[in-house]
Amino acid sequence: MTQVMGPWRGVGTDEAASMSLLSATSIDEDRARPKAALHVLGPPRRGCSDELTPIAPAPERPRDFEIPTALVDAAGRRVRYVRLSVTDRCDLACTYCMPPHGERAHARREELLDFDEIVRLARVLHRMGVERLRLTGGEPLVRRGVPELVARLHTVAPSLALTMTTNGTRLGPLAASLAQSGLSSVNVSLDSLDPQRFAAITRGGSLDLVLAGIEAARAAGLEVKLNTVLQGEASLGELPALIAWAWARGLTPRFIELMPMGEASSLPSSDFIPIARARERLSGLVEDGRDPSSARGPARYLVEPRTDRRVGLIAAASEPFCEGCNRIRLTARGELRGCLGHPHGVALRPVLRHSGSDDRDLAWALVAGLSGARRGHEMPSIGARLAAFGDGAHARVGMSLVGG
Repeated sequence: MTQVMGPWRGVGTDEAASMSLLSATSIDEDRARPKAALHVLGPPRRGCSDELTPIAPAPERPRDFEIPTALVDAAGRRVRYVRLSVTDRCDLACTYCMPPHGERAHARREELLDFDEIVRLARVLHRMGVERLRLTGGEPLVRRGVPELVARLHTVAPSLALTMTTNGTRLGPLAASLAQSGLSSVNVSLDSLDPQRFAAITRGGSLDLVLAGIEAARAAGLEVKLNTVLQGEASLGELPALIAWAWARGLTPRFIELMPMGEASSLPSSDFIPIARARERLSGLVEDGRDPSSARGPARYLVEPRTDRRVGLIAAASEPFCEGCNRIRLTARGELRGCLGHPHGVALRPVLRHSGSDDRDLAWALVAGLSGARRGHEMPSIGARLAAFGDGAHARVGMSLVGG
């Protein structure tokens, strides 16, 4: 009997598929507590705990405060792009993202922002100049009703660009309804085209399921970009195949530097591939095209001269883009994070749930929450002593807990 890796290690593929579906159903966010979520399928690992995360309450609003038309952080950077997590759970456990059995402190149902709160947040953020909202997780599609949430967001802010980052496992049956609801694009994680390597990285994931999700997104008319995390020499070897596969389908491949945070902070230094090596491998195929769309996010695009087909490169560790960063994160618990690389944040959920609060209170909490934003993430290289960087803060930033 074929064995699989990850949370379903030690069972056959048929059993693993059944357990995967059971686990995925049980982590549906409309349920009070998970019955078989990833973090209870086996003995706990170190994982990241929200108890270690310093989250401050939002300060009291000045009486004369009015909602600004631009949201600007302490470094003078204007925020136009928000990553909003709808869940911290996932139906995979990628080696660079989540411990095999999940994090130590996944949110309970009552700790999650409900859809009314998310819509209110989005409306206020759009009023403050945010142009782009990306739904993230965990895996956002494990939460029930996400197409309905997209429709509501599109209704309250029709000019707000709505996008999503997903692992693709549930995209197939939902792509059409997401597109009809107002979603414009998806970024799909695709770390390998080799089924065995894909299963190893995701700890049991099905490559076929993800590829089917990508095809469904294409058929629904969604713009599709592929996200590949560079992890070890094998990733470099797959660059040509991944690019060819994407370009043959009119998709944009993007390659992301492994970030030494959370679960990835314990990986061997040999897993870290600087983006410069990927750029060297691609020389002769693409060139720096100075694509104007680079201003929308962290990717810098190289262009194939004859066809204008693109390849995106994201190098948070070796080539930081902090100076031009235009985005913030909102966790599934409603915590505002000015930077992925720091565990500090401000709690917006109490403001949203206070019976006497209005939109000015929420806008003030957003403004005040960015008043301490740092100019850079101070991210160390993998293998560096994390204790030398602010008491190892990067090691405590669980990617799924903060929305990746």
